[in-house]
Amino acid sequence: MPLDPHDHLLQSLLASPAFRSWAEGKRPGDDAIWEKWAAEHDDGAAIVREAIAIASAMPIGDEHLTDDYIHHKVNEALQAARRQEQQQENRKRDSFFPVFISGWNVAASLLIVAGLCFAIFRIYQNNKRVSLVSTTETLATNTLREVTNTERSFKYVQLPDGSSVVLHRNSTLKYPQTFTGKKREVYLTGEAFFEVTKDRDQPFFVYAGELITKVHGTSFSIKAIANEAEITVAVKTGKVSVSSENASPTLLLTCNQQATFERAHAKLVRSALKSPVLLNIPIENQEFTYSETPAADVFEALGKAYGVTVAFDRHSLAHCSITATLGDEPLENKLKWLCTILEAKYTINQDSITITGNPCN
Repeated sequence: MPLDPHDHLLQSLLASPAFRSWAEGKRPGDDAIWEKWAAEHDDGAAIVREAIAIASAMPIGDEHLTDDYIHHKVNEALQAARRQEQQQENRKRDSFFPVFISGWNVAASLLIVAGLCFAIFRIYQNNKRVSLVSTTETLATNTLREVTNTERSFKYVQLPDGSSVVLHRNSTLKYPQTFTGKKREVYLTGEAFFEVTKDRDQPFFVYAGELITKVHGTSFSIKAIANEAEITVAVKTGKVSVSSENASPTLLLTCNQQATFERAHAKLVRSALKSPVLLNIPIENQEFTYSETPAADVFEALGKAYGVTVAFDRHSLAHCSITATLGDEPLENKLKWLCTILEAKYTINQDSITITGNPCN
């Protein structure tokens, strides 16, 4: 017997590795994707909640996932609820529930509540910062700050640890107000270039689609657009490891290497690059090496690379020059070194930087 539209949509969600991963709290950066799915389907919000409950209460292994198996699991859950309905009907005379509440409604409600409670417990145990979102309600274990670039070619974002992110247009980054615990974790939808502050005691993780990128301190680009066939990580300097719950093994990338995850085949492939340019933004091929370069030119180059406005007194810096290699350090570290050389000071206000100091002799 063919599934009715409700059960067909429910099965399609449970058959999706991306949805199950999100439902288990592993990919909070995908909230918007499933909010959109719920809005586009009849009774979508209710179907999403029911799928979360079933996925949490009865996890399904990727290695044995087939349409028949998913169908079996869905029917198994529905049959269990219907058996509960029949038992409830047989006890209706002695029930404390009003007669207009059917056993089916009670059983379905219990299934959803139990699944959500189990999901919350798993999230708490794994210390995940995740929200289970429908179109009408949000359940969050930690508040994440969200930055979306909808207008500019690229936008500078400074993270709580001083790391730099250059966010491409139509991309979103989520991160906590402060990095606590043993990990620094951020969530990307879209495209961005990262320069990560080095901290071996608190490794840095980027969750982007199906990929997890782990770094200690390096610079790299990620392209993870929701509807595209591939997710790509390209390394400019340093080392990163890239993994996916849907593919193996974990790949270690070094300078001028990239990893590509093919969504259709759940395949992760490493390849060499002539240059680490992935997003076609200036910072990807900017070396930040200067030899007796006028200070004004250095600050202008930084502004173009990071998409920020750098204000400074050209008259004061007229006789100042810079000889330095600034490397892959985040923007704030570059500013500290430059201002130490120039005996100047800087202030950062979102995407605006002001340099003040005495004239050079």
